[in-house]
Amino acid sequence: MTTPATSVPTVDDVPQQPAWLREVSLALCAHPQILLTGNVRDLYRLPDPQRGGAVRFMGLVDALWSVAQARGYAALLTYSSGVGVEIAAHRPDDGAAAAQAALREADVEPNRPLHLAQVRDLITAVVDVPRRRAAGPPVALVLVDAARLFTGELLSPEERLLLATADRLAYRATPVGAGYHTVFWVLDREHDLPSWFATGNHTLRITAIPEPDLTARQQTAEDLVATLPGMSGEESQRRAVVRRFAEASHGMRLRSMRDVVRLAVAAGIPGPRVDDAVRAFRVGVPDNPWQSAGLRQRLGSAQQELSQRVLGQPDAVRRVLDILARSATGLAGAHTGGHSKPRGVLFFAGPTGVGKTELAKALAALLFGDDNAYLRFDMSEFAAEHTEARLIGAPPGFIGHDAGGELTNGIRQQPFRVVLFDEIEKAHPRLLDKFLQILDDGRLTDGRGGTVYFTEALIVFTTNLGIIVQDEDGKPKENVTSAQELPEIEEGVRRYIELFFRHLLRRPELFNRVQQSIVVFDFLRPDTAVEIADRAIAHVAETVQRTYGATLEFRDEARDELRKEATYDLSNGGRGIVSAIESILVNPLAREVFAHPPRPGQTLRVAAIAQDGQNRELVME
Repeated sequence: MTTPATSVPTVDDVPQQPAWLREVSLALCAHPQILLTGNVRDLYRLPDPQRGGAVRFMGLVDALWSVAQARGYAALLTYSSGVGVEIAAHRPDDGAAAAQAALREADVEPNRPLHLAQVRDLITAVVDVPRRRAAGPPVALVLVDAARLFTGELLSPEERLLLATADRLAYRATPVGAGYHTVFWVLDREHDLPSWFATGNHTLRITAIPEPDLTARQQTAEDLVATLPGMSGEESQRRAVVRRFAEASHGMRLRSMRDVVRLAVAAGIPGPRVDDAVRAFRVGVPDNPWQSAGLRQRLGSAQQELSQRVLGQPDAVRRVLDILARSATGLAGAHTGGHSKPRGVLFFAGPTGVGKTELAKALAALLFGDDNAYLRFDMSEFAAEHTEARLIGAPPGFIGHDAGGELTNGIRQQPFRVVLFDEIEKAHPRLLDKFLQILDDGRLTDGRGGTVYFTEALIVFTTNLGIIVQDEDGKPKENVTSAQELPEIEEGVRRYIELFFRHLLRRPELFNRVQQSIVVFDFLRPDTAVEIADRAIAHVAETVQRTYGATLEFRDEARDELRKEATYDLSNGGRGIVSAIESILVNPLAREVFAHPPRPGQTLRVAAIAQDGQNRELVME
């Protein structure tokens, strides 16, 4: 890029520059080396001094040249590991000569990869003013992928020598004109360079480039929406699409917004549906199961289906379907204007074994037609601080870094999922920050630096909080009981959940995110317990029929005794009933079938169930 022979505006002539670029402009006057981190690979919407201040999208190198030229710099060199050194920009009068002089002194050729020793010579040739062109205009060198100069966690002797040379040159730097001969270190993360160099050198300026805020995204959307399909040209439509685009692109970079428009044009997604284009760009799936006609039909008949699968919880099922209807109609987050949150959030609370986990599984099949669209994490396995790495992946330098995390990998592979965090109160408090990020931003950054979006997922938390609590002496006591009605149970459970998050954990912000999504489950009532027992018995009979071709039947007295014993203790909910059926029926039945294998077509009739010590025996007719 050669600068045409036009007048160069001064820094004061370009008031539209963002704060980070103004910081760089001032740093050129006071710091011989500048370290740039953060959003360094984006496009930036900036005024172009060569176009009379007209705004256009620039890469980082162009942005740096716009302020360096205004400070009187003659040329801007760039170096990247794959391309080599290039003269990216120069003044029309003496800039090319200054850049060529630096290359000759370093004894390097353009557009060829360099060894570390040659990179060291290039840095020295550019900035070591006592050796040459002390009276000439300053020249800048941009190391556009500085972190890639170093190959491992431990520096080699050549790598240490390169940084030591740069460190020494920074302290020896002499001002030239309005600035210095400058080196820009471009890093994705500040800690990509050793701390003794990045933070220990007081002549080095660290400037973080932030992610685009809402204003920047709105301005970018203004520039881009005219090219979207289906735009009528009406001002009211344009303003609405700009607003939707800016809000839906929360957490995205301007380069990605431009690519969203390209995707929308290629896929024929009209401007009024620009949020669908954003979703397709993020998750890589053009179809949206949340807006399918099939889902609406399934939700219409879901009350009966879910009530058959999760017995005795009609109020909880109805509450869940209300929240899902909000998600399916696109009204989730409508009151806040947010488009980046998960599709839905549910917080299931209630006694153990009443169907909380089973309902989450049923929702996966209901929403996405696939029982496998379900990702479960038992949070009792994440009670230690270091287990965070299992969810999002180990940080760089740790074992398993390249493998990624179970949560982030799962959502990246299948973004349309139900994600269940079972017994959330058992998770380490540090993990709560990750949950807040999911609930607020709908995304997580994994250990490898990649972003994973949860905008199409249904997040489900379960807890047993509020059922058994501690008294003043630290002993367990019942907070609510099965003798109470559901409204009273719900009030007691909600009150304790709020107490737990606000005062015991001191994380009121998390309670604020989930309080409207709390669904309290009822205790297992006797009539429901009998129905669960009958269903478990029927499953046993189906297994015998499928495996042996035989029929399993019960005399009324035997069935009644089996029901009575299986439902005697409801403190463990449906899970306890199923376990009792296994102990009372399945174990002695297996013993009987093993000793006397049934013939196809044979009828096995249980007359009674007898106690034999700690075991049970089936009395067969």
